[in-house]
Amino acid sequence: MRIPASADRRVVVVGAGSNGLVCAIHLARAGLDVTVLEHAPRPGGASSSVTATLPGFVHDHCAGFNPMTIASPAMRELDLPGEGLHWVHPPAIMAHPFDDGTAIALHHDLEATVESLDACHPGAGAAWRELIDQYHPHAQRLVDTVLGPLPPGRGALALAASLRRDSLLLARRLIGSVQALGLDVFNGARRPTAWLSGSAQHSGLAPSTAGSGAFGLLLQLVAHSHGWPFPAGGQGQLAEALVAIASRDGVRLRCDAHVQEILVRHGRVAGVALSDGEVVSARDVVTTISARPLAALLPPDALPHRLLRRLRIWRYATAAFKLDYALDAPVPWVAPEARAAAVVHVGGELEELALAAQAGERGEVPARPALVVGQHSLFDRTRAPAGKHTLYCYAHVPGRYSCSDSDVAALVEAQLERFAPGFGGVVLGRALRGPALTEAENPSLVGGDLAGGSYELDQQLIFRPAPELCRHRTPLRGLYVAGASVHPGGAVHGMGGRSAARALLGDRRLRPWRG
Repeated sequence: MRIPASADRRVVVVGAGSNGLVCAIHLARAGLDVTVLEHAPRPGGASSSVTATLPGFVHDHCAGFNPMTIASPAMRELDLPGEGLHWVHPPAIMAHPFDDGTAIALHHDLEATVESLDACHPGAGAAWRELIDQYHPHAQRLVDTVLGPLPPGRGALALAASLRRDSLLLARRLIGSVQALGLDVFNGARRPTAWLSGSAQHSGLAPSTAGSGAFGLLLQLVAHSHGWPFPAGGQGQLAEALVAIASRDGVRLRCDAHVQEILVRHGRVAGVALSDGEVVSARDVVTTISARPLAALLPPDALPHRLLRRLRIWRYATAAFKLDYALDAPVPWVAPEARAAAVVHVGGELEELALAAQAGERGEVPARPALVVGQHSLFDRTRAPAGKHTLYCYAHVPGRYSCSDSDVAALVEAQLERFAPGFGGVVLGRALRGPALTEAENPSLVGGDLAGGSYELDQQLIFRPAPELCRHRTPLRGLYVAGASVHPGGAVHGMGGRSAARALLGDRRLRPWRG
């Protein structure tokens, strides 16, 4: 029986990551009939946990820490703790060690951070205190502006009004490189700049790249305002909380459902076809997959040629080469600060961070890769058997390389041994995942890029991925986009999903749910 268009309340959401689940919750609460189709055997996308090494050891598959989750309006309004999610807040958030056994630590407490900076370079602490004192009162409003829909609304105007002339200084710092920001703030001191630059390299951008300043400043400001928490029991707990809310609101979730084609009839979306031939009909489709795979799902005439070409040539960044370890004891870091921190940025001096990033951009595996290391089990005893520990580690490498994954793992472990001699002696088990396996598991992560595309300035804001799509609508009626290739980009924040849902509901003239 044909359903009149005005009465057809069926919506398909492609992808059960944070954006897809948040989107589905909003749509269901507005009265729509929502089905979420997930390629993987489990929901969560980047927010999932696995037993990758040995029984009893819980490892986060992609995302390991949640600064943007805890600060995101889309997540805060869903009351995840009310679903049983418990946030672990490490007081010592991050450490950046150097070859001489010293390190600079980032604490949730500003004064402890100031003390650590001053111990490395006298005067650096006072400079950091001045910077954070200036922006800390505006941290939530800044997060709301950065993650919010385009164009920025009243919150951005209020932020500019409260900062007055300093708003221009903030804008310059955000669009500049993190290296320029650090050398400016710390009066040319290079080690404190390396400490700040390590946070910016979560984005995959080299320290000298324009736009990297926004990532370094925002992440470390959020460390002081919100922390870098993580879910007790693993990232999978976050996915479970979102699934519980979605299920209660009537959302249907189907895993192992690989979408092969977005169906188009009479100039509008008609649903999707799965790889097994099943057709799931819907009036609207919301996709959370990245740009190139999205283009591959569409008929060649579904979007204007220039827009379809933009999706097909979308530029992806370096990949995450992931290593998980089961340990017999904590990592024997030389620097005491690293032994107490939830996150350790392994890379050394500023020049080394730059060389590692530049090598990756040239398509070479860095001889000394920069690492992001997570020590969850120091603060969450549910992650490992009694007396044992987990270690989360990834390096930025090219999406494709000629050497073996074992060769890359050896370079990573040489870096760990450099700052923690004897590391190999505490390893009980190891699991590695190179870029090819990451993409095979999730075709949306092209070349193993977890960010959904490079964060260089020409792929940001209205250019993420294109002016026609940055507000989550598309020229094809009934097709909406969210996910990491669309503003505001990657990380577990759900803001793209919420904005896509509101765009769809606005077009249907339905009242959006608001927390």
